[in-house]
Amino acid sequence: MKIRFNINYHTVWGEQLYVVGSGPELGLWDESRARVMSYIQGDEWKLEINLPDRKDAEFTYRYIVKNDKGAVICEGGEPRAFSPDGADITEPYDMVEVRDWWRPLTDHESLFLTSAFTDVVFKRDTDTEKKRPEPLPGAKLVIRLKILVPRIEPGHSLFVTGSIPALGDSDVSKAVPMDPTGFPAWKLDIPIEGQMAAFTYKYLIKDKKGKVVFVDEGKERVVAVNADYRIEKKLCMVNDFAFRYLNKWRGAGVAVPVFSLRSANSLGIGEFLDIKPLADWASQCGLKLIQILPVNDTSVTMTWWDSYPYGNLSVFALHPIYMNIPAIGALPKSVGDEAASQAKILNGYDHINYDEVIALKLKLLRQIFQSQKTKFLASVEFKAFLEENAFWLKPYAAFSALRDTYKTSDFTKWEKYACGTPDAINELTSENSSSYDSIAFYYFIQYHLHLQLSEASKYAASKGVILKGDIPIGIHKESDSCWTSPELFNMDQSAGAPPDPFSDVGQNWGFPTYNWDAMAKDNYLWWRRRLQKMSEYFQMTRLDHVLGFFRIWEIPQEMVSGLMGHFNPAIPLSQQELERNGIWDFNRLCDPYIPSWLVKIAFGNLASKVIGEYLEDAGSGRYRLKAEYKIQAAVEAHLASPENAPQDQKDRNSKIRDGLFALISNIILFRDGKAGGFHPRINLMDTCSFDTLDEHDKEKLIHFYFDYFYHRQEDFWRKQAMIKLPVIKAASRMLIAGEDLGMIPDCVPKVMEELSILGLRIQRMPKETDREFGYPYQYPYLTVCTTSSHDMSTIRGWWGEDYARTQRYYNTILGHSGDAPSAFSPAICKEIISQHLDAPSMWAIFPIQDILAMSSELCRPGDPREEQINDPANPHHYWKFRLHIAMEKLLAKKEFNAELSEMVCAAGRGISY
Repeated sequence: MKIRFNINYHTVWGEQLYVVGSGPELGLWDESRARVMSYIQGDEWKLEINLPDRKDAEFTYRYIVKNDKGAVICEGGEPRAFSPDGADITEPYDMVEVRDWWRPLTDHESLFLTSAFTDVVFKRDTDTEKKRPEPLPGAKLVIRLKILVPRIEPGHSLFVTGSIPALGDSDVSKAVPMDPTGFPAWKLDIPIEGQMAAFTYKYLIKDKKGKVVFVDEGKERVVAVNADYRIEKKLCMVNDFAFRYLNKWRGAGVAVPVFSLRSANSLGIGEFLDIKPLADWASQCGLKLIQILPVNDTSVTMTWWDSYPYGNLSVFALHPIYMNIPAIGALPKSVGDEAASQAKILNGYDHINYDEVIALKLKLLRQIFQSQKTKFLASVEFKAFLEENAFWLKPYAAFSALRDTYKTSDFTKWEKYACGTPDAINELTSENSSSYDSIAFYYFIQYHLHLQLSEASKYAASKGVILKGDIPIGIHKESDSCWTSPELFNMDQSAGAPPDPFSDVGQNWGFPTYNWDAMAKDNYLWWRRRLQKMSEYFQMTRLDHVLGFFRIWEIPQEMVSGLMGHFNPAIPLSQQELERNGIWDFNRLCDPYIPSWLVKIAFGNLASKVIGEYLEDAGSGRYRLKAEYKIQAAVEAHLASPENAPQDQKDRNSKIRDGLFALISNIILFRDGKAGGFHPRINLMDTCSFDTLDEHDKEKLIHFYFDYFYHRQEDFWRKQAMIKLPVIKAASRMLIAGEDLGMIPDCVPKVMEELSILGLRIQRMPKETDREFGYPYQYPYLTVCTTSSHDMSTIRGWWGEDYARTQRYYNTILGHSGDAPSAFSPAICKEIISQHLDAPSMWAIFPIQDILAMSSELCRPGDPREEQINDPANPHHYWKFRLHIAMEKLLAKKEFNAELSEMVCAAGRGISY
């Protein structure tokens, strides 16, 4: 069978078109072996290949452009697919002519091919739709019109009208329906009589009654095809360019952690099945999306410390705390009774009591497992689940059982199991193992969690509501992945963030950073599996700290403060370039600068104690830290106060610790022991070490600082992201949004747009450095806009934090004159939310606290600061916020829900065309 590729593309001098693909005839994706196309006329290019065996004619491909300087330009979107069987070709054609259109790198309509839209918002039951019959055999020439149109309301269908009788002679009432069985692809086969066909045509959308609801915008499309007298039978596949709409689709959603939900059926905390009434409420309010925080298991310490949802023990296992106990079924009576009685107590708190809830649920789950284990382990359903998930489930279950046995997740203390080797895991998970019951208990938990989250996700989808998950950038250093695959991580480094509006000293998250070189060896399998597992439950996901795929803020394990980090990977400053500019005294710049006057200022009346215990004389009125206190981790350990210590002792130790941390970070440059060279300390101009340098050194160091952070890394970081992100994105069909807050390189928004990854816009954290607040009406389409995030106060809480700033917001952003009200009101909240609903952003997603603040009846009584989910500046924050109102009661607030739905609709959100 011959295949002829045709495409229209306007080239400039020195450019040449190629086709590259998965088959040997197309270079096996090797761009150096791509097949060159022939220029015909105008902007038309073609390539003809011959496939000796029709069964081999199944491949993927894409078009690329090479210029005479060796640069390669790729078209956008996923690779194109060609299949000789099934949906593509059912007749034995001698030639297939493929007519394509070049796809731009940024194609907004391609976002609608993600599962968020094809499986939820615009989901179709193609099994019940009538399939248009194939053309009668015998036609020498068949033209197939094929177009991807996912953005079409359920109950509406796509039609074609054209200038030939087969297409109704351009009479809209005689337009021909297209076959939707390959949705989101629609097709129509047109048998042609004679040797050629030339006609114009248009696509249109009709409702169930046959009424035209929308016609493809723009000029009529044109096709002209000749039958080849040398070819007995020919199919011309016209893979049409995108359907043209007047509007850009925009949606609205709600953000709420699962743990914060409250319902009549939950036990002390929100549970997966509570997502179902939440989906009912969202649907009632015109909201198309529910965004939640990470729900993977974080049970490292088995205490409230594990309430932090970004410290994963496993990136695959779900958290047992989200289990609904009665939904497991066949409960022993004692378990049901205890669950019911404890629910009354635990649901009586206005917050989550994490320790009590997790302890109770694990206790009850063990009792249920013991009563059901024989039947459960023999079930076909469980065995299938285990087989499909064994690659992560067995290591996770073994890890959890060993944690329980040794009373710690620090696997270095697990004696002969300190390394999670395949042999160790096989031994532990063998059905003949003495510990098999302990292992199987975690199989049981994960199986039922899988069922419950799947049920919630499917229910939400049935309501037209997308479930958006969250993928943390890091994992806990005491996690199953670090135990089984330590080579994938830099275990001697911690991930964090430089100083930002959340913290003046930066953040140290305590996670090991990724060894990307090791991960690349299997094409990022760990990440691909992670995305694939997420896609079982979610149709959209948030990539936490997407900047980490460009570079991560890396802090040596022996340091605590985020100020002690630097970006990795990064191109360091070389000793040679510094010396060329008169920078010579590297000891002065790389060692903590501790003059005697600074010690007196930092420690006051404790200066003598600090000098005697922690410092030694370095001469010339300066000190240096004693060897045992040169690292912050040692200082922190030495000055840690017991819980029962007197408060004055705690205060004294905290002051000394903070002062020593400041001394240790009073440096200008970090030495890079691996790559060589130096990294500037973040905000080095704010240090007194910098203040005491001469003007020449200051000027040169400022130049190097801005070059390092804002210029020399850009191309390098772009390349790092373009190696990883396309692979990770292609691992699933989820719509992806990236959390791109913080110190953002210029290359980040360009890469995100190119890959159709949505960015984040928060009005109080504008991307523009010269603005105090963002202007929602200027937000780009490929963004998610929101009023607040889980890391900041709600808008009701923010209103009272800084009255002067609130006043400026009131006058400049809301456009009101006069004094801003001191008390936040539902009217102000509605105004702010309406402003965001009107934004061009694809999604406007609001924390549920901000939505409820539009009603004085529904907003949480008391101090609005209690609604803040996380305080990033506090590493010991307890994540315990829980809604004060149950979902059943919220569903009953018909008037409020209708008003919210009207606001969403009035802003044009959720409207398809």
